[in-house]
Amino acid sequence: MFNEKKKYLVLVFFFYLSLLVGLFFEENLLLGAKTDYFTITERLDLFKSDVLYFFNNYKEISLRHSPIFQLIHIVFLKMFDNDIIFKLAIIHINLLILVFFYLCMRIKIKNNLLILVSILFIFPSFRSYSIWPDSFLFGFIFFIISIYFILKFIESDDNKKMYYAYFNIISLAISSYVSPNFATFSIFYLYIFYRYLKFSNSLMKLIFLNFILVIPAFIYIFIMDNNFLDFDGSKWVKDLSTLSLVNLANKIIILPTIFIIYFIPFLIVDFKLTKIFLNEQAKKLNYSHYLIILLPFLFLKYFSYDEISNVLGGAGLFYNLFKTFNFFEFFICIISSISIFIILLFTINNLKSSIFIICLMLSNPQLTIYTIYFDLILVTCIFLFFNNNFLKFEEMFKNRNNSIKFFLYYFFILLLYIFKQDYYTLIKNI
Repeated sequence: MFNEKKKYLVLVFFFYLSLLVGLFFEENLLLGAKTDYFTITERLDLFKSDVLYFFNNYKEISLRHSPIFQLIHIVFLKMFDNDIIFKLAIIHINLLILVFFYLCMRIKIKNNLLILVSILFIFPSFRSYSIWPDSFLFGFIFFIISIYFILKFIESDDNKKMYYAYFNIISLAISSYVSPNFATFSIFYLYIFYRYLKFSNSLMKLIFLNFILVIPAFIYIFIMDNNFLDFDGSKWVKDLSTLSLVNLANKIIILPTIFIIYFIPFLIVDFKLTKIFLNEQAKKLNYSHYLIILLPFLFLKYFSYDEISNVLGGAGLFYNLFKTFNFFEFFICIISSISIFIILLFTINNLKSSIFIICLMLSNPQLTIYTIYFDLILVTCIFLFFNNNFLKFEEMFKNRNNSIKFFLYYFFILLLYIFKQDYYTLIKNI
C-alpha cells in the first residue's frame, strides 16, 4: 500500500513539474489566457506608481474583474522588474486548490485520492490560469476552502457546527471579493445551514454575518462608484443585452452541453452502478421534467451565440466542435436536451444538488459563456454534493481501475484542447 501511494505521489510531482515546464514554454491551452494576461498587465503597469489611486479609481481601468487580485499583481509589478516572480508565486499558491480538494475528498471518498486529485493538474483551465494568472482561479482557492468548511459543518457535532459555519462564510466572502461570481453560492450554503439549524438564533447570526460582509463591496461599487460588474457586453457585441431572450436562450442551450462533460465520467466508469442508477432515476421523471428537457427546442429561435463567439469566443467544447456543420444549432439542441436529461437524473428528488446547479447557472449572467467558470466547480462538487442512494461514489472509487478510467477520460479532454487548433484548420480546409 505504501509503495502504491508513493507511486501516485510521483505522479502528482510529475504534473507539478509539468506546470513549471509549461510556464517556461509559455503553454497556453485556452489561447485567450495569454492574451488576457498581457492586456491586463499593460493596464496595471500604468498604475504601479500609485496603488492607492488605482484602488480608488478602479473604474478608469475598464476591467470587469474585481480589483483585489489586480492589486496583488500591481504590488508584484512594483517590487520586481520581471513578472516571472508573480507567476511562480501564483502557481504555488494555486496548489492549495489540490490540497483542499484532497481534504474535502478524504471526508467523502477516502480511496484512491491521489489519482482523483491529480486530475486537476490536467484541467486546461487550471493549467492556463496558473501559468497566466487570473482572478477566477485565485478566487477558487477560497471557494474550495469554503467547501471544506461546509463539509466539516455537515459532519461535525452540534457544538462545533457554528465554528465551521463562520469559517465557511468568511472563506466564501473572500472568494467573492476576488471573483464575484462565487457570491451566488451563498444561497446554496444558506440552504444547508437551514437544513441543520432550521429557523433559529444561530441561523440569524449567519445571515447577519453575510450581510455585514457584503457592506464593503456595496460601498466600493455604489458609493465610491467603482462599478466593474459589467454584465452587458454591448461594447463588444452590439444590440445584445444580458436581460434578453437571446442571452437566456444561449444559457439554456449551451450550459447543459458544458455541464454534461463533467457528469459523463461518473456514468461510464462503472456500468453496473450506472444501470441501477439510470433505471431507478428515470422512473422518477414526470411531465414537468420532460418540459425542462425540451427547453432547448422551445428557445431555439432565440439562440444566437455566433457573433459573441467570433468576437469573444467561449461556448464550450460541443459548440466549438460542431459550429461549422450544417444545421449545427439543431444538433446542439439535441445534445443540450440529452444533457439536461442526464443532469436531471443526478438532481431529481435531491434539492441540495438542484440548488447547487441553479447557483452555478446564476453565477454567470454575462453574455459570454466560458468553460473556466464551470469546469473546476463541477468536477470537484459533483464528487462532494451529488452522491445518492444509487450512485455511491465512495463505492465506485474503491476500485482503482475506476479511478484510472476517470483520470483517462480527463486526459482525453486535455488532448482535445491540445489539438483543437489542428481540428479547426482541418475543418476549414474541408
